[in-house]
Amino acid sequence: MDFPEQVFTGTLHALAAPIALIWLLGALLRLPVRRLYDNAFTHVYFGACVAVLLLWSLHAGVPPTLHFHLLGVTALTLMFGWQFASLGVALILMGATLNGQGGWSTFAVNMLCMGGIPIAVSSLLLRWAQRRLPHNFFIYVYVNAFLASGVSIVATGFAGAGLLWFTGTHSLEWLSYQYLAFFPLMFFSEAVMNGMVMTLLVALRPDWVCSFDDE
Repeated sequence: MDFPEQVFTGTLHALAAPIALIWLLGALLRLPVRRLYDNAFTHVYFGACVAVLLLWSLHAGVPPTLHFHLLGVTALTLMFGWQFASLGVALILMGATLNGQGGWSTFAVNMLCMGGIPIAVSSLLLRWAQRRLPHNFFIYVYVNAFLASGVSIVATGFAGAGLLWFTGTHSLEWLSYQYLAFFPLMFFSEAVMNGMVMTLLVALRPDWVCSFDDE
């Protein structure tokens, strides 16, 4: 979900901005810049960012505060790593904001909710699976793609609902009826989409997926 400009006060924006900046700077400092000199990689990377931007433009919701859309951030994280995924989310969110989706004052909040949370969840589940589970195709698809993406969008949704409730924008009763009731559908849709994408990529283009290794 993304938040328009009129939803939150300046205090929340002031708190979110330095956190988002530190996270993005940390990603940029750890970014394997040499990969950007590979034309094949840059074509795939920026093509994936454009695809996610188009995905974010397909949204529905309850105006003016609730906008629902799939994220696709788990696929970005699995394909390129958390550093490139973080940069990609920033670029995608800039494009979405320029297109009138969200607002510049809520840029940091949107970036943390729609980027920081799913990237963190996907990365943590990937690391856990690599350490604790067998390395094979089915574990990767069902745990790292299907489960991780579903958990990511639900975590993002709970974070957004928590902000709307904590700031007094909506009551918990209103959120339970208008927003939380859609979480199972959000989980399934996000999980199926990312699971299908990663299944095809691992099967047909494993060189595009930096996190996959069945050995």
